[in-house]
Amino acid sequence: MIGVFLLAVAFLVVFWLLWLRRVVDGWHTINVNGLQRRYLLRSSDRRARRRPVLICFHGGGGRIEWLARRTGITQSAQRQGWIVVFPEAKDRWIDARPECGGSARDLDFVDALLDSLVNSNRVDPFRVFAFGVSNGGLLVFRLGCERPSRFAGLATAFANMPVVALSVGSGPPVPIAVMFGRRDRVMPFEGGRIMRRPGLGVGGEVVSAQETVRFWLRRNRAEGTAQLRCLASAGHSVDVEDYSAGPGGAPVKYLVINDCGHGWPRRRLTVSGSSDTFNPVDLVIEFFSGLC
Repeated sequence: MIGVFLLAVAFLVVFWLLWLRRVVDGWHTINVNGLQRRYLLRSSDRRARRRPVLICFHGGGGRIEWLARRTGITQSAQRQGWIVVFPEAKDRWIDARPECGGSARDLDFVDALLDSLVNSNRVDPFRVFAFGVSNGGLLVFRLGCERPSRFAGLATAFANMPVVALSVGSGPPVPIAVMFGRRDRVMPFEGGRIMRRPGLGVGGEVVSAQETVRFWLRRNRAEGTAQLRCLASAGHSVDVEDYSAGPGGAPVKYLVINDCGHGWPRRRLTVSGSSDTFNPVDLVIEFFSGLC
């Protein structure tokens, strides 16, 4: 009888662990205004509560797997004990470009997703961060303008502010890090028309990387003088400008990867033949960690 009892307990424990993993990790759906929306959730510690959460928005084309694998964002955030969530847009996010139509559908999705995560008691509502690449970065800009109070910090990569978004009025400041590739031809570093690829993208006009930074400096009421530094690793050089928050404002970080285009930089071998571990996403996580 004791053996049967122990076997039953073991079975219940295994079942409970599998159920908990199913509930927390993996793909989930949520109903938003009658539509089923999906998101991928990754959590390194399924028992912890009230942890920071990083919401990662993919680029056009819905490449969540690329974002999670190529950038290393999941591993970098989980080393800090964070939950990482990847919402899905079937084709592209509806950002602030007129070409996207102006619907609030994706804003409603983000609101519902954040409400669900906070209500689960696993997420700290005061430590919610967002990171977006390309079209996902453009959505993060829109969230920063229209939903700033929901986030403790934002970060974008390979995304410039749409021209029409410059008319957005003042609002609550939110810490932001903006990363650009100096050789970007899809999202022009100097501003202009976004390159359209066959079957992908809606185009639109964006301002330069520097004008994007100036917009956030004004909106965040950040100090006008930056702390400058240059990082070199794995054959890449990154110019970093850190702007402190002014009275009642929020900080701004400006990152330029000098030899990078519209894609995540690959690691290179050093002269000695060893592989360096440079990954610009670590700078994003470092920025967010400093806000916690």
